[in-house]
Amino acid sequence: MDTEITLLSTEKQVRERVASRIVKAVEKDILTGQLLPGDRLDELTLAERFEVSRTPVREALLELTARGLAGQQARRGTFVTDVTLAEVLGTYEVLAQLEALCARLATRRMSAPQKAELETLHHQMEAYLDTSGRTQYIELDATFHSILVAGAHNPSLKEHIDLCLKKVAPVRLGSMYSVRDMAAAHTEHAALMQAIVDGDDAKAESLMRDHVTLRADQVRDVMAVWDSRRQYISGTKPARKRPAS
Repeated sequence: MDTEITLLSTEKQVRERVASRIVKAVEKDILTGQLLPGDRLDELTLAERFEVSRTPVREALLELTARGLAGQQARRGTFVTDVTLAEVLGTYEVLAQLEALCARLATRRMSAPQKAELETLHHQMEAYLDTSGRTQYIELDATFHSILVAGAHNPSLKEHIDLCLKKVAPVRLGSMYSVRDMAAAHTEHAALMQAIVDGDDAKAESLMRDHVTLRADQVRDVMAVWDSRRQYISGTKPARKRPAS
Protein backbone atom coordinates (compact mmCIF):
# COMPACT_ATOMS: atom_id res chain seq x y z
CA MET A 1 0.00 0.00 0.00
CA ASP A 2 2.79 2.41 0.94
CA THR A 3 4.57 1.55 -2.31
CA GLU A 4 1.45 2.35 -4.35
CA ILE A 5 1.05 5.71 -2.57
CA THR A 6 4.71 6.53 -3.21
CA LEU A 7 4.39 5.65 -6.90
CA LEU A 8 1.23 7.77 -7.26
CA SER A 9 2.94 10.66 -5.51
CA THR A 10 5.98 10.37 -7.79
CA GLU A 11 3.82 10.22 -10.92
CA LYS A 12 1.96 13.33 -9.79
CA GLN A 13 5.21 15.22 -9.18
CA VAL A 14 6.53 14.27 -12.62
CA ARG A 15 3.27 15.31 -14.27
CA GLU A 16 3.32 18.64 -12.44
CA ARG A 17 6.90 19.30 -13.56
CA VAL A 18 5.99 18.54 -17.17
CA ALA A 19 2.91 20.77 -16.95
CA SER A 20 5.04 23.57 -15.47
CA ARG A 21 7.50 23.25 -18.37
CA ILE A 22 4.65 23.52 -20.88
CA VAL A 23 3.20 26.55 -19.07
CA LYS A 24 6.55 28.36 -19.18
CA ALA A 25 7.07 27.61 -22.87
CA VAL A 26 3.56 28.63 -23.95
CA GLU A 27 3.69 31.71 -21.73
CA LYS A 28 6.93 32.74 -23.45
CA ASP A 29 5.33 32.21 -26.87
CA ILE A 30 2.44 34.47 -25.86
CA LEU A 31 4.60 37.20 -24.39
CA THR A 32 6.99 37.28 -27.35
CA GLY A 33 4.16 37.34 -29.89
CA GLN A 34 4.78 33.87 -31.32
CA LEU A 35 1.24 33.10 -30.16
CA LEU A 36 -1.22 35.92 -30.70
CA PRO A 37 -4.45 36.81 -28.89
CA GLY A 38 -7.19 34.56 -30.23
CA ASP A 39 -4.84 31.75 -31.32
CA ARG A 40 -6.07 28.24 -30.46
CA LEU A 41 -4.05 26.17 -27.99
CA ASP A 42 -4.67 22.68 -29.33
CA GLU A 43 -4.12 19.82 -26.85
CA LEU A 44 -2.90 17.31 -29.43
CA THR A 45 -0.52 19.78 -31.09
CA LEU A 46 1.01 20.70 -27.74
CA ALA A 47 1.26 17.04 -26.69
CA GLU A 48 3.18 16.26 -29.89
CA ARG A 49 5.38 19.33 -29.52
CA PHE A 50 6.46 18.42 -25.99
CA GLU A 51 6.32 14.65 -26.58
CA VAL A 52 3.99 14.02 -23.67
CA SER A 53 0.49 12.67 -23.08
CA ARG A 54 -2.50 14.99 -23.12
CA THR A 55 -2.91 14.88 -19.31
CA PRO A 56 -0.08 17.33 -18.44
CA VAL A 57 -1.14 19.47 -21.40
CA ARG A 58 -4.65 19.77 -19.93
CA GLU A 59 -3.14 20.73 -16.57
CA ALA A 60 -0.95 23.33 -18.27
CA LEU A 61 -3.94 24.82 -20.10
CA LEU A 62 -5.87 25.05 -16.84
CA GLU A 63 -2.94 26.89 -15.25
CA LEU A 64 -2.66 29.29 -18.19
CA THR A 65 -6.40 29.95 -17.89
CA ALA A 66 -6.05 30.58 -14.15
CA ARG A 67 -3.31 33.12 -14.89
CA GLY A 68 -5.50 34.92 -17.40
CA LEU A 69 -3.28 34.10 -20.36
CA ALA A 70 -5.83 31.77 -21.95
CA GLY A 71 -9.56 31.21 -21.93
CA GLN A 72 -11.67 28.12 -22.49
CA GLN A 73 -14.68 28.14 -24.79
CA ALA A 74 -17.35 25.45 -24.61
CA ARG A 75 -17.02 22.83 -27.37
CA ARG A 76 -14.29 24.89 -29.06
CA GLY A 77 -11.22 24.50 -26.87
CA THR A 78 -8.69 26.83 -25.29
CA PHE A 79 -7.50 30.07 -26.86
CA VAL A 80 -4.97 32.77 -26.04
CA THR A 81 -6.85 35.54 -24.26
CA ASP A 82 -8.03 38.14 -26.76
CA VAL A 83 -8.97 41.62 -25.60
CA THR A 84 -9.42 44.89 -27.43
CA LEU A 85 -7.36 47.99 -26.75
CA ALA A 86 -10.48 49.71 -25.40
CA GLU A 87 -11.08 46.84 -22.95
CA VAL A 88 -7.48 46.87 -21.77
CA LEU A 89 -7.32 50.63 -21.28
CA GLY A 90 -10.68 50.60 -19.53
CA THR A 91 -9.43 47.90 -17.17
CA TYR A 92 -6.26 49.87 -16.50
CA GLU A 93 -8.33 52.91 -15.55
CA VAL A 94 -10.08 50.80 -12.91
CA LEU A 95 -6.84 49.10 -11.84
CA ALA A 96 -5.11 52.45 -11.32
CA GLN A 97 -7.81 53.51 -8.86
CA LEU A 98 -7.86 50.16 -7.07
CA GLU A 99 -4.10 49.93 -6.66
CA ALA A 100 -3.97 53.57 -5.56
CA LEU A 101 -6.50 52.79 -2.83
CA CYS A 102 -4.46 49.72 -1.97
CA ALA A 103 -1.32 51.85 -1.52
CA ARG A 104 -3.20 54.31 0.67
CA LEU A 105 -4.58 51.57 2.93
CA ALA A 106 -1.27 49.70 3.03
CA THR A 107 0.50 52.86 4.19
CA ARG A 108 -1.89 53.08 7.11
CA ARG A 109 -2.12 49.39 7.94
CA MET A 110 1.19 47.66 7.11
CA SER A 111 3.17 46.41 10.07
CA ALA A 112 6.82 47.37 10.58
CA PRO A 113 8.00 43.87 9.48
CA GLN A 114 5.93 44.14 6.28
CA LYS A 115 7.46 47.54 5.47
CA ALA A 116 10.93 46.13 6.13
CA GLU A 117 10.15 43.20 3.81
CA LEU A 118 9.10 45.66 1.11
CA GLU A 119 12.36 47.61 1.44
CA THR A 120 14.46 44.43 1.31
CA LEU A 121 12.64 43.22 -1.79
CA HIS A 122 13.06 46.60 -3.50
CA HIS A 123 16.83 46.45 -3.03
CA GLN A 124 16.93 42.87 -4.34
CA MET A 125 15.22 44.02 -7.54
CA GLU A 126 18.11 46.34 -8.36
CA ALA A 127 20.16 43.34 -9.50
CA TYR A 128 17.69 42.56 -12.33
CA LEU A 129 17.11 45.90 -14.03
CA ASP A 130 18.60 45.01 -17.42
CA THR A 131 16.99 42.70 -19.97
CA SER A 132 18.99 39.63 -18.89
CA GLY A 133 17.23 39.71 -15.53
CA ARG A 134 13.78 40.58 -16.83
CA THR A 135 12.06 37.35 -15.79
CA GLN A 136 13.39 37.63 -12.23
CA TYR A 137 12.43 41.31 -12.05
CA ILE A 138 8.87 40.60 -13.18
CA GLU A 139 8.51 37.85 -10.57
CA LEU A 140 9.81 40.16 -7.82
CA ASP A 141 7.58 42.98 -9.10
CA ALA A 142 4.56 40.73 -8.64
CA THR A 143 5.73 39.99 -5.09
CA PHE A 144 6.22 43.73 -4.42
CA HIS A 145 2.62 44.45 -5.37
CA SER A 146 1.29 41.39 -3.52
CA ILE A 147 2.95 42.62 -0.31
CA LEU A 148 1.09 45.91 -0.72
CA VAL A 149 -2.20 44.10 -1.33
CA ALA A 150 -1.65 41.96 1.77
CA GLY A 151 -0.72 45.07 3.73
CA ALA A 152 -4.01 46.74 2.83
CA HIS A 153 -5.88 44.03 4.77
CA ASN A 154 -8.94 44.23 2.55
CA PRO A 155 -10.01 40.91 0.93
CA SER A 156 -12.66 42.58 -1.22
CA LEU A 157 -10.10 44.98 -2.67
CA LYS A 158 -7.73 42.09 -3.38
CA GLU A 159 -10.50 40.22 -5.20
CA HIS A 160 -11.17 43.16 -7.52
CA ILE A 161 -7.47 43.79 -8.18
CA ASP A 162 -6.93 40.11 -9.01
CA LEU A 163 -9.85 40.21 -11.45
CA CYS A 164 -8.39 43.24 -13.28
CA LEU A 165 -4.89 41.74 -13.39
CA LYS A 166 -6.23 38.51 -14.85
CA LYS A 167 -8.06 40.40 -17.59
CA VAL A 168 -4.96 42.27 -18.75
CA ALA A 169 -2.41 39.52 -17.98
CA PRO A 170 -1.10 38.85 -21.53
CA VAL A 171 -0.54 42.49 -22.50
CA ARG A 172 0.66 43.50 -19.03
CA LEU A 173 3.43 40.91 -18.99
CA GLY A 174 4.19 41.51 -22.65
CA SER A 175 4.69 45.22 -21.98
CA MET A 176 7.09 44.48 -19.12
CA TYR A 177 9.17 42.23 -21.37
CA SER A 178 9.22 44.82 -24.15
CA VAL A 179 10.64 47.66 -22.01
CA ARG A 180 14.39 47.97 -22.55
CA ASP A 181 15.21 49.30 -19.11
CA MET A 182 13.22 48.87 -15.91
CA ALA A 183 15.11 51.71 -14.17
CA ALA A 184 12.19 54.14 -14.51
CA ALA A 185 9.72 51.68 -12.98
CA HIS A 186 12.21 50.90 -10.22
CA THR A 187 12.58 54.61 -9.44
CA GLU A 188 8.80 54.85 -9.19
CA HIS A 189 8.84 51.92 -6.76
CA ALA A 190 11.51 53.68 -4.67
CA ALA A 191 9.40 56.84 -4.31
CA LEU A 192 6.31 54.79 -3.52
CA MET A 193 8.14 52.72 -0.92
CA GLN A 194 9.52 55.85 0.75
CA ALA A 195 6.06 57.39 0.97
CA ILE A 196 4.78 54.21 2.63
CA VAL A 197 7.68 54.09 5.08
CA ASP A 198 7.13 57.78 5.89
CA GLY A 199 3.43 57.15 6.48
CA ASP A 200 2.34 59.59 3.76
CA ASP A 201 -0.78 57.80 2.55
CA ALA A 202 -1.94 60.57 0.19
CA LYS A 203 1.42 60.63 -1.60
CA ALA A 204 1.55 56.84 -1.80
CA GLU A 205 -1.92 56.82 -3.36
CA SER A 206 -0.97 59.43 -5.97
CA LEU A 207 2.32 57.74 -6.87
CA MET A 208 0.68 54.34 -7.32
CA ARG A 209 -2.04 55.81 -9.54
CA ASP A 210 0.60 57.40 -11.78
CA HIS A 211 2.67 54.20 -11.77
CA VAL A 212 -0.20 52.06 -13.08
CA THR A 213 -1.30 54.71 -15.59
CA LEU A 214 2.19 54.80 -17.12
CA ARG A 215 2.08 51.02 -17.57
CA ALA A 216 -1.12 51.45 -19.58
CA ASP A 217 0.77 53.67 -22.05
CA GLN A 218 3.32 50.89 -22.60
CA VAL A 219 0.50 48.45 -23.29
CA ARG A 220 -0.59 50.53 -26.30
CA ASP A 221 2.77 49.83 -27.95
CA VAL A 222 2.58 46.09 -27.27
CA MET A 223 -0.90 45.77 -28.74
CA ALA A 224 0.16 47.77 -31.80
CA VAL A 225 2.98 45.28 -32.41
CA TRP A 226 0.62 42.33 -31.93
CA ASP A 227 -1.89 43.83 -34.37
CA SER A 228 0.83 44.35 -36.98
CA ARG A 229 2.03 40.77 -36.59
CA ARG A 230 -1.54 39.45 -36.82
CA GLN A 231 -2.09 41.43 -40.05
CA TYR A 232 1.15 40.07 -41.49
CA ILE A 233 0.26 36.46 -40.65
CA SER A 234 -3.27 36.79 -42.03
CA GLY A 235 -1.88 38.29 -45.25
CA THR A 236 -3.41 41.70 -44.78
CA LYS A 237 -1.42 44.87 -44.60
CA PRO A 238 -2.38 48.31 -43.35
CA ALA A 239 -3.45 50.54 -46.21
CA ARG A 240 -0.70 52.89 -47.37
CA LYS A 241 -1.41 56.48 -48.13
CA ARG A 242 -1.01 57.41 -51.77
CA PRO A 243 1.80 59.88 -52.42
CA ALA A 244 0.61 63.34 -53.31
CA SER A 245 0.52 63.88 -57.04
